[in-house]
Amino acid sequence: MSTRKPVRRVVTGHDDQGRAIILRDDADAPNTFTSETIPGFGASVVWSTPGGVIDHVGDDDTAPADAKIDFPGVGETVVRIADFPPDAVYPENASEAVFDEIDGHDERDAGSAHSRAKHFWFHRTESIDYAVVLEGEITLLVDEGEVTMGPGDVAIQRATAHAWSNRTDQVCRMMFVLIGTEPISPDEIAAQRAGAVAGSTP
Repeated sequence: MSTRKPVRRVVTGHDDQGRAIILRDDADAPNTFTSETIPGFGASVVWSTPGGVIDHVGDDDTAPADAKIDFPGVGETVVRIADFPPDAVYPENASEAVFDEIDGHDERDAGSAHSRAKHFWFHRTESIDYAVVLEGEITLLVDEGEVTMGPGDVAIQRATAHAWSNRTDQVCRMMFVLIGTEPISPDEIAAQRAGAVAGSTP
């Protein structure tokens, strides 16, 4: 099994007098996954919130070691630190291997409509995602186009089909803030855009 650099997690809270405190300081976030088959691939969920009112009172850990935290539902949030190894280290059946490990076959299928199978990481989620490159370099692919990003660059992913391609020889580390949104398919988006264009005045 490959090793990943740890993700230090610091969580604040309050004491019984309402004073701000450091509630947790973990040398490595407890909700961490490291691939046993893809060297360098893994992720840590550092926090998550349910939909609705956010609890600032309790001390519960929303991303404990034993929690299964997938993609967020409507109004839910997930903060994830993910490591993408070079494309060259993935196995020949990368699309199956990756989405087996993250239980993301539905998301893979949802992202395949227009991608023409041009990269094994193509997927689509019902969310708006803020994706920040922390270390390394990665190329964001969408159905039509691509852009290469480096440390400090931010992508705003608006429920689009996309893939992450690491064309370097080093692991790329990224932070994702995912916010679940109401489901809407690419076909529904196209129909609404067509309606907006048809209804516009010259």
